[in-house]
Amino acid sequence: MIFPDQSHINRVRDALWQRYGNGASIMIGSGFSRNAVPIRPNAGIMPTWGDVTDHFFGELYPDDGENRGGDLRIAQEYRTAFGRTALHDTLQRLIRDEEFRPSPLHERMLELPWQDIFTTNWDTLLERTRSSALERHYSVITRVDEIPMARKPRIVKLHGSLPSQFPLIVTEEDYRTYPTKFAPFVNTVQQAMMETVLCLIGFSGDDPNFLSWSGWVRDNLGASAPKIYLAGFLNLSQHRRRMLESRNVVPIDLALHPQQHSWPPDLKHHYATEWLLHTLEEGRPYNVADWPTLPPRKKKNIPDQLLPVAQVDSKEPLPEPSAHTMENEDPARAINAITRAWRHDRLIYPSWLTLPDVKRQALTLNTEPWEWKILQSLGVLSPIESLLALRELIWREDILLMPTYSQLQTAVEGVLNLIDCERHTIDGKEETDMDWRAVREGWRNTAAALVTAARYRFDRDAFEQGVEALLPFEDEDEDIRHRIRHERCLWAIFDSDFQILNRLLSEWPTENCDPIWMMRKAAVLWEVGHSKEALELLELAIAETRQIPAHDSNVSPPSREAWAMLCWATINMIDLEHSQTARNRLRELEILHYNVFDERRAVSDGVEPDKSEEEPLPFELYGRRSTTVRIGHDPQSAAYQAGYRAVRLSEIAGLPSHILVAGTGLRGSVWGEVMKKAAEKLADVDLRMAVGLVQRVCSGDNDKTLGRVMSLTRMANLLTDEAEDLAQACLRTIDHFLAEMANTSDLQRVGALIEILSRLVVRINPDSVES
Repeated sequence: MIFPDQSHINRVRDALWQRYGNGASIMIGSGFSRNAVPIRPNAGIMPTWGDVTDHFFGELYPDDGENRGGDLRIAQEYRTAFGRTALHDTLQRLIRDEEFRPSPLHERMLELPWQDIFTTNWDTLLERTRSSALERHYSVITRVDEIPMARKPRIVKLHGSLPSQFPLIVTEEDYRTYPTKFAPFVNTVQQAMMETVLCLIGFSGDDPNFLSWSGWVRDNLGASAPKIYLAGFLNLSQHRRRMLESRNVVPIDLALHPQQHSWPPDLKHHYATEWLLHTLEEGRPYNVADWPTLPPRKKKNIPDQLLPVAQVDSKEPLPEPSAHTMENEDPARAINAITRAWRHDRLIYPSWLTLPDVKRQALTLNTEPWEWKILQSLGVLSPIESLLALRELIWREDILLMPTYSQLQTAVEGVLNLIDCERHTIDGKEETDMDWRAVREGWRNTAAALVTAARYRFDRDAFEQGVEALLPFEDEDEDIRHRIRHERCLWAIFDSDFQILNRLLSEWPTENCDPIWMMRKAAVLWEVGHSKEALELLELAIAETRQIPAHDSNVSPPSREAWAMLCWATINMIDLEHSQTARNRLRELEILHYNVFDERRAVSDGVEPDKSEEEPLPFELYGRRSTTVRIGHDPQSAAYQAGYRAVRLSEIAGLPSHILVAGTGLRGSVWGEVMKKAAEKLADVDLRMAVGLVQRVCSGDNDKTLGRVMSLTRMANLLTDEAEDLAQACLRTIDHFLAEMANTSDLQRVGALIEILSRLVVRINPDSVES
């Protein structure tokens, strides 16, 4: 602790920079105006309240220098003796507002993110500083009737303003009648005190402005009055401090600063103010919207005589070593260095559901050069070092919605097989001197990625083995428990096994969990036709996300709510982009550079077909062939990555793949169209996945997507085993919809499935066709 009152200024500083808290407000007194810069030489400094009343007393009692009464009484006597007009003229002559300009301290004060700035000063220094505060735009209130029209943040002139906003609050009678005549001002300050942390600066402990305002608040709020903070070079006696504390006023007295003895007497208040501003400025947190970009390096220009100033531990990304610059370094040292940086950055990730599209390129460029370097260096790393490096690499590819390539899958499998988290052995040798909690965390999350990868390549044995390996981790990680259930449901969807899918859904409890799992389960429920349950669960997810408090370093709740609203609107066929009410709410959620419409649009743009693609041809033996035929599974191609990204986003965000258009018997939605385009994009690089999507999203036997994906040429390139598996899945889907037939949309779906089956027949063994 730098000085005894450090914890109190820390309270103001932390509230000031809270993104999700109520923030902080400030009330500025005449002492702060003494920092103003004179426009002409020998202008001196602006007067304090005491200087003003000393002048009044001198005019009233030129021969009496001892029997001076209270400041308010002196001002009242002056008004009685000379009149209100003379009082205002004298104040204008004493203040000399036009002879001063705002100082850099004024500019720094207004650059801070105050909720409101209140002032009892009559000068216009704060108003004139507004144009210099580039990061903030303050409204100015000088009359009570301006309060409803002014937007926050505001500069509220509580006691009038020169040169023309009268009356100026000066006399004893002004203060006595103020709560009645200016009740809206009093209420505004009281509201700020109740909702924000209020700090006062530029007041002395016996300043009548300060005493009156704190008294009014205490009289009206009583025991519920919050604490207010009085900051400055106060030089309080022990008895004065106790008196202030008994009135709910917390002093922040810079007379206790360890270097105050070296401050020149005439600069003590200036140094105290500058120290306060430095302390508040140091509280600026890293803007998580900039993740993973490093913050600009700030130059510390704090004068030596003000040190020490408390530093805030800001959670910001670490500089990532460049793969190119570390090319000649020891491989193990280089990989461990990037692993540490990546782990740190993952732990401060703002918890967006997926990485915003505007950040994909930068993160991809930072990640790709290291991927192959990590794979090539596994031989010189220990198994634990390999695991930790692969864990970070896979996490990055996951938030980028990138597929896990075969080389990476093989490397991960090899490392996981060396580590037994239950027996605490590595390569068959028991290891007791090891942080097995961290190892287990890395192992289970890396293994989960292999389960997803096995599902996408339709490897049932690898999928089941991967799920089995994750079961021991269910009780220690709620996300792993739900992920196992979700993965099993998605496999059943891929396999069109509705009987198993219904059982899995009934065995998947989602009460009291992260709402994202409710959203994902709702999408699966919708897939099998349980529309009522899906909507109820999705609405519950929205309600739950709104109950979770967000904070500065984690935007998970608003991110989830935005996606949940989009899912809900998709199911209900509501165009949120043109719904003003919903748009207003989503705009509130569009914090930290995350807009669900932009994300959906970016994925949609990625699967847009090439302009050269032709319309589908009739499915007949002698139809004209397409000009280009591409065969094979190529997960590293741009087409596969674009299609994968669309499918994976639908799983992560819980977006349903098809929607019934009410009253038409047809299915379609913005996201449904994206999934159709994804099927077309995948047709030349993963035909099995493409046909599986066609089964889920096509609405009738004349659907153009069906024709484009399942052309005769492509069916000729489909492997017999794949065709038979797809045909069996198609038959199971037909049986399901015939049994659940509820409306014409189901009949349309069955028509599409029969057309799909007719095209698969050309690649099925005759014996299978007959059976």
